[in-house]
Amino acid sequence: MMLSISDIAAGLRRANPESVAGLTDAEMKCVREQWGIRKFPARYEEFLSLMGRGAGRILLGTDAFFPEILEMRRASDEFFADNPEGMDLPDGAVVFAMHQGYQVYWMDSSTLQDPPVSLCMEGERAPMAHWASFTEFLNSEYLNVHPGF
Repeated sequence: MMLSISDIAAGLRRANPESVAGLTDAEMKCVREQWGIRKFPARYEEFLSLMGRGAGRILLGTDAFFPEILEMRRASDEFFADNPEGMDLPDGAVVFAMHQGYQVYWMDSSTLQDPPVSLCMEGERAPMAHWASFTEFLNSEYLNVHPGF
């Protein structure tokens, strides 16, 4: 059963209410401006509005939340420039998270409502993981922190 992003946020809030917080419209606008994008994919916008400052144990230790995501464009440009033996970021893709500087998560397209997600490790020529949608990615992360759901 695939949970909606709002269901995931609600489940995380039940477990630890203080650890889940979304972004304001002004903060979301600031993030979009950093990427030079008018609108992010609808499901990512929903994630940001509900969990853009924190999502409980989901992506804990990963730069995926405000204010760190304001530097995501610069950091991802550096990641791909510093890894000439690895793969390039596909055209139109948006990096939404980085883990400890050696892994990047991106959405394949900024124009789809719920785009596929890929995970790449530095130096690798192909993604090490792939999800059919951003919602599927969040569901897999939620199941990692709430097994047996």
